[in-house]
Amino acid sequence: MDRRKFINRLSAGAATAILPTTMLSFKPFNPRGQQPQSLTFGIIADVHKDLMPDADDRLQVFITEAISRNVDYIIQLGDFCMADSKNSNFMSIWETFKGPKYHVLGNHDMDKNSKTEMLQFWDMPKTFYSYDFNNFHFVVLDANFLYRDGKFIDYEKSNFYVDSNLRTFIDNEQIAWLKEDLNGTKLPTVIFSHQSLWHYQWGVKNRLTIQKIMEEHKDKIICCMNGHNHIDFHHHQNGIDYIEINSASYQWMEDKYRNTERYPKAMYDEYKWLPNMATYKDPLYAFATIDPKGSMMIEGVKSQWTEPSPLDAGMPKNVYGNVYSAQISNYNLKF
Repeated sequence: MDRRKFINRLSAGAATAILPTTMLSFKPFNPRGQQPQSLTFGIIADVHKDLMPDADDRLQVFITEAISRNVDYIIQLGDFCMADSKNSNFMSIWETFKGPKYHVLGNHDMDKNSKTEMLQFWDMPKTFYSYDFNNFHFVVLDANFLYRDGKFIDYEKSNFYVDSNLRTFIDNEQIAWLKEDLNGTKLPTVIFSHQSLWHYQWGVKNRLTIQKIMEEHKDKIICCMNGHNHIDFHHHQNGIDYIEINSASYQWMEDKYRNTERYPKAMYDEYKWLPNMATYKDPLYAFATIDPKGSMMIEGVKSQWTEPSPLDAGMPKNVYGNVYSAQISNYNLKF
């Protein structure tokens, strides 16, 4: 039977659409014979503690909501914070969620640190790994590699600020591991990465290799989620859904659109890059609920720009696939 998969994008405030029942094209693996259960997890991306004056407050809002909803776990999709003692309070907020917590390495997390230092600071087991939760499988990838002279080089201490053609790769060791990992599971799977596994401009450079592997297992894969691009977008390709999770904090603006009207002067004196950041009034994050019957609901937060908006500042609207907005959309995925 051909696999049927579709996505219904829900507008803000709209009633949930009535969707036809879609049969799973595989039988979920249930190792202990227990009744399959739904799973809810919280997602936040690109908080940028080291750039945002109110990063602590933004994270606190997310954590408070996650605790209130009693979610099964939380995950952050990178560009979270550097391994600096001044970020201890920020990490303490993260730790107030007592359930399982997962990390994805973002490129800016290695602006001042090595990957080893970040793993220690976040208490993260590896830069890439997988885990099972409630009869669902989750994969975390690390695309923070340079590829130069036939060698993969780990990002560390800003060595990735080079020709963009040399950065954002997934190394061969990890590719071999991903093949083995997907071959070894029968569970419905979500794949997390910081950089996109589909985006034509800002995505993983060797993404076609990764896509080919995933497409061999597309009947298992619920979706891929990433941060990095600070956009709210969905892309469906060859049977796989790719979800862009917007930044919790801001949209980046080039120097010609810099603005110093959003915050008091003292903040701009302290935060060097703040003039380049069109911020959101409220933190953005999302909650995903997976039903073992074959659906995944993503509920996103919608906010507004801290005025002036990028358009008001003269920044042109980007083309399809790169549009900036102060929201994370709601989605209903069927698998």
